[in-house]
Amino acid sequence: MFLALTLSIVLLAAAPAGAADLPLLRSFAPPYFSADVVVSMDSTARASVGVTFTVPYSELNWTRTPAGYGAGAGFSIVFEPDSRERLYGDSFDRRVLIERYDQTRSPRNNLLVTRRFDLPPGRYKVRLRVRDLGSDLESEASDRLSLQDLSRVPVGFADLQLGVIDSSGAFTVMPTRRFGLNAEDFAVRVIAFDRRPGEWPRKVQLHYRVVDESGTPYVQGDTTVTQARSADAVVVKPSRTDLFIGSYVIEVERVEGKSRWRTSRSFEVEESGPPRGRDFVQMLDALAYIATPEEVDGMRNLPPADQVAAWERFWRRRDPTPETARNEYQIEFFRRLHYADQHFSGFGPGWRSDMGRIYVRYGPPDQIEQRAASSTTPQLELWFYNQPYHRFVFADREGFGRYTLVQPSGE
Repeated sequence: MFLALTLSIVLLAAAPAGAADLPLLRSFAPPYFSADVVVSMDSTARASVGVTFTVPYSELNWTRTPAGYGAGAGFSIVFEPDSRERLYGDSFDRRVLIERYDQTRSPRNNLLVTRRFDLPPGRYKVRLRVRDLGSDLESEASDRLSLQDLSRVPVGFADLQLGVIDSSGAFTVMPTRRFGLNAEDFAVRVIAFDRRPGEWPRKVQLHYRVVDESGTPYVQGDTTVTQARSADAVVVKPSRTDLFIGSYVIEVERVEGKSRWRTSRSFEVEESGPPRGRDFVQMLDALAYIATPEEVDGMRNLPPADQVAAWERFWRRRDPTPETARNEYQIEFFRRLHYADQHFSGFGPGWRSDMGRIYVRYGPPDQIEQRAASSTTPQLELWFYNQPYHRFVFADREGFGRYTLVQPSGE
């Protein structure tokens, strides 16, 4: 029976011993949606593959009804094995009714749908489709998956589930793997299975690590949890969750002497909220790279009570897709700021350096050329941008890797 199999979803290019990170599936046309594919287990260690769709309310066509406003979406899930013996999946509709129209535009409101499937081990192409029932617009996302049979493996992990934990200890899954102001409550639900003989409950030592997009550890620590039985879920909250905007991976490792079992999951922090106090003043210096002097001076002179609203107006004016929940301009700005801080630091924050300033303003260069030092000139690094054309020359005058801009001098 397929139900007796323990499965793990992995990228075809990888073959780890436990569950592996599978990228979030996203559509690239309206209606925009994301889908998280996760292996989960029940108390008997039977595994199933779950697909959770997230469709923002703003992607649906709403119509007035006597009770408020209504919309709906059609969903299609297909797992096509390479053997082409048979298809697995489902198709269904889901409708939603709300009271007020403003709820349809809130970036925090989404239509969430989950389906679970019992699949045999093998290689699959997964195809997901979402159709807005109001407009008949349809979009899709796909990927290739490999399902491994781990039924004979004595110890391992199901896929991590990322979410937030409240003050009472209640855990809420975030299937989009995107966090904003709630990143301070970030936590991960871990399901570890152990088929070895012995008594229960058992203490399990876990090591966790959060790394940024460059692979640099942001926070790591150890915790010991008690499992009442195999595949019992436990929640782990990192000791630090003041995450800056950017991409991260959380790794969880089970440690027993010299033995290690590891699993991981990627996630993004897209919003860290308006900085406050001294942080707000410091951030205005960074905003000066993209803002007008009038905008910066206006926010600098605001009382604290008005700073949040001004911050939101500033980014709203620059949002290239105001009809969606994401502000791509803001996300890209902070991604560049984070990269500059990590790669161009010297005597201060990396974004304050000449290289950091150019990177934040123009993004990654299309071409980089390095010229060795000579008896008359210091080592140079040239950055080229193609559209529109720009050329920046940096010099390491002191020989310690701290480059300053020499051309053009007025930038």
